[in-house]
Amino acid sequence: MKKMKRIFFISVLFLSSNMFLNPVFADTNEDTLHKKAVVWDTHNDLAYRVLYEGLDIGKPLPAGHVDIPKLKEGGVDVQVVACFVQNFLYPDKCDEQALELILAMKKAIEDNSDSVELARTGSDVERIIKAGKIAMPLAIEGGHAIEDNLDTLRKFSEMGVSSMTLTHNITHGWADSSGDKPRWNGLNDLGRMVVKEMNRLGMVIDVSHVSDETFFDVIETTKDSVIFSHSGCRALNPHHRNVSDDMLRALKKNGGVIGIVFVLPFLTPEYNQAMGELSAISRPWFNKLPPIEDLDVRIAFEHLTLSQNWPMYNLPTIEDVLDHIDHAVEIAGVDHVGLGADMYPRTPSPIGIRGVQDYPNITQGLKKRGYTDEEILKILGGNFLRVWKQVTNK
Repeated sequence: MKKMKRIFFISVLFLSSNMFLNPVFADTNEDTLHKKAVVWDTHNDLAYRVLYEGLDIGKPLPAGHVDIPKLKEGGVDVQVVACFVQNFLYPDKCDEQALELILAMKKAIEDNSDSVELARTGSDVERIIKAGKIAMPLAIEGGHAIEDNLDTLRKFSEMGVSSMTLTHNITHGWADSSGDKPRWNGLNDLGRMVVKEMNRLGMVIDVSHVSDETFFDVIETTKDSVIFSHSGCRALNPHHRNVSDDMLRALKKNGGVIGIVFVLPFLTPEYNQAMGELSAISRPWFNKLPPIEDLDVRIAFEHLTLSQNWPMYNLPTIEDVLDHIDHAVEIAGVDHVGLGADMYPRTPSPIGIRGVQDYPNITQGLKKRGYTDEEILKILGGNFLRVWKQVTNK
């Protein structure tokens, strides 16, 4: 009898341990639901690893949040890859870096054509998923990349880029950024031309990073639905990168979608404050460093040292991500919310989400919070598929 009790105890302990080691899906219904969904993430900076670290995305990468094996493990069907153009390259040198990133990602996709494929349109996405592959649309992060030139925008579209974030953290020649001083009080005439040309080209307009005034100017100008590819809710954390309730209501009327971000300082005010305190200590020292003249070296250095000011305590969790989803659904409605993680290879992620391999935990969390299967399918990717088909299938 004692021996049997001991075996039973060991068995229970073993099963419990495995639950903690692999917490995804205690319920097979959630597993089935996740596999049924078109799981779509609208923002990731994988292109930097490809270009500046020379890594093969087809293999498990050292650290980091995303590679093809992790995408497969997490059941991710669509991973939008952002080609982020450094702000200090504006003006005159932005389009060159954007071109390098686009070409690097297209080659990486071609080198792994058995698993992934470039997707330009919503129809491409559906075809690629049906073939059992992962769809990878490309995005430009930062409208400064076009160097105030509509021909450059057209060139990027012809190369297969399907969306563009109108600004990053600088105000440039035609739009104000939320991270910089205003110059135009929103869009100027060229900015309105950019929006209309993106409508004509069938490119998805991304309003993450833009100022509030720029956002409302875009809403007045565009004929298509727009997206926030990676933003949170300002009501939960008053970070300038997050979205106000008025903006969420306008997004609903526009028919657009917000991709809820996983970036830690956007999730909780406590972590954002701690990050600011840590940055205040290090910034004077970094400001004393002489500028790096070689632009490629400077870009690579900034990429490789990005995590230097990220506190490693009191990290936000998956529950904070779900809180932002809840709030966006409450204000904008379940038809206008999705996922836009913006997970970066050299920064920490929310506790409960090591990387894209843990996206099933989002499904599990939504289910626990009372969302219906239909609502979860919309949040996981159905809403973004709707926008991509509406905008790009022209």
